[in-house]
Amino acid sequence: MPPTSSRQPLEYEPVVPTRLGGGGRGVATGLLSIPLAKGSPGVAWATFTDIFIRAVLMFLVIVNAVRTERRLRWMLLLSVGSAVALGAAALYDFRAGRLTVEGYRVEGSLGGIFENPNDMALHLVTMLPVAVALAFGSRGILRKALYLGAAGLMLAGTVVTYSRAGFLGLAASSLVLAWMLGRRHRLAVVSGAFALVVGLLVLAPGGYGARVFSIYDRSLDAYGSADARQALLMRSVLVALRNPLFGVGMGNFSYVSFRNQVTHNAYTQVAAEMGAAALVLYALYIVTPLRRLRAVARETFDARKTSRFYYLAAGLAASLVAFMVASFFASVAYYWNVYYLVGYAVCLRRLYEASEGADKRATAEDGDTVAAKV
Repeated sequence: MPPTSSRQPLEYEPVVPTRLGGGGRGVATGLLSIPLAKGSPGVAWATFTDIFIRAVLMFLVIVNAVRTERRLRWMLLLSVGSAVALGAAALYDFRAGRLTVEGYRVEGSLGGIFENPNDMALHLVTMLPVAVALAFGSRGILRKALYLGAAGLMLAGTVVTYSRAGFLGLAASSLVLAWMLGRRHRLAVVSGAFALVVGLLVLAPGGYGARVFSIYDRSLDAYGSADARQALLMRSVLVALRNPLFGVGMGNFSYVSFRNQVTHNAYTQVAAEMGAAALVLYALYIVTPLRRLRAVARETFDARKTSRFYYLAAGLAASLVAFMVASFFASVAYYWNVYYLVGYAVCLRRLYEASEGADKRATAEDGDTVAAKV
């Protein structure tokens, strides 16, 4: 695909709230769950206004403000930069022995949700594929080395969180990225990615392998959290089945849970607290842009050496897969993580469509010019 003229920056039309589609209906289901909350409508309202709606509004801001390639790249660099800072701080704390979570895990230096090592790992594993994509799509050894170094810091930071969800998200995104980038040698590339994941388990700090394998062998879990998570999963599924229309209200699962705990699963969190329809909308909100990113990557594969979209499409697709896997073990459905990722995916797709339209118009104009001369 030939590059668009640099004299006129590529841009697309803004998105208005009436065109939110499933996202708008998701907000509606959240609002409906508030007055019908089984525990506390006040908690449901606070969850909606303090967490959920802010993430939705940021999604709207992203898809409306980030309408050029330059802006998208800067937003991605900002997200990658925050992950690099978290990874570097996590490594420093680990080396200094500041293991404040359960005596062997580090917490995030930026505070907020990152104080939870699982939430920090979620951010790291969703930004790591973007850093790898930026490395593949960059020219020059120095830039490639900087982006790969950033990916390495995120990888190391993920390890010292000892997050099992982070490991699974990392493994899934690595395989997806290898599958998409190694299209002509998929068997060899995917095998190499699998070998890297196994190597990570072997070379990781002591206890990391046991922590990961406790997913399958609960006797390796010294704190018994795996059994607790399974019990919460079953409880959240049961609550969702008993309240299929509007759920128990946003943020209200703790009222019907064990010892006021959350679901620790984004999908059952939505189903139990907002109902089955909300779960379908939530899944479509993630899967639809993922499918379109795959389409962009497929259509630009042959021109990947000159395309501005191929590697970013592959990287963002892998990031969404990382979120889909890791969020199966965390109550993060209302947090900003997925709304930023989907916002970036929408921006990239629309920029690609605008580029295709510009190329077609340029081709048509060239044809008209030739015909006029003839």
